[in-house]
Amino acid sequence: MSFREKSAWISLLTMAGIYGLYFWSVIHDGPQVGRFHFGKLLGTIIALVVVQIVLHITVAIFAPAEAKAPRDERDKLIELRAMRVAYSGLATAVAFACFFGALNPPIVFNTNALLFILVTTEIMRSACQIIQYRRGA
Repeated sequence: MSFREKSAWISLLTMAGIYGLYFWSVIHDGPQVGRFHFGKLLGTIIALVVVQIVLHITVAIFAPAEAKAPRDERDKLIELRAMRVAYSGLATAVAFACFFGALNPPIVFNTNALLFILVTTEIMRSACQIIQYRRGA
């Protein structure tokens, strides 16, 4: 498994796990109008950054040559394809969010829905990269 594939796995698992806990806690708290959960969001972002940095450093320590290797054409193509899939998902989800935003939901719902869209498309991008690395694209 290449360093770039390991990096995609780290991104996928940490984002799914850490943001999954955040969204679970927001849903579990229920519809409290005007409460943005800023502290939870800040803690989530800090936890994500710290965990990803530690995991990437750990992987780089065990394979320093792979970590320093420049991206080749295959890596660039895989990244491009994954970005195209994620962008399509992002554009579609934002269009739906605009439609549902016209129904005038609370601002807390809108902000968390947009954050959920961003997280989901990043998970899609990482998953698409992993699939292409597994297929040997």
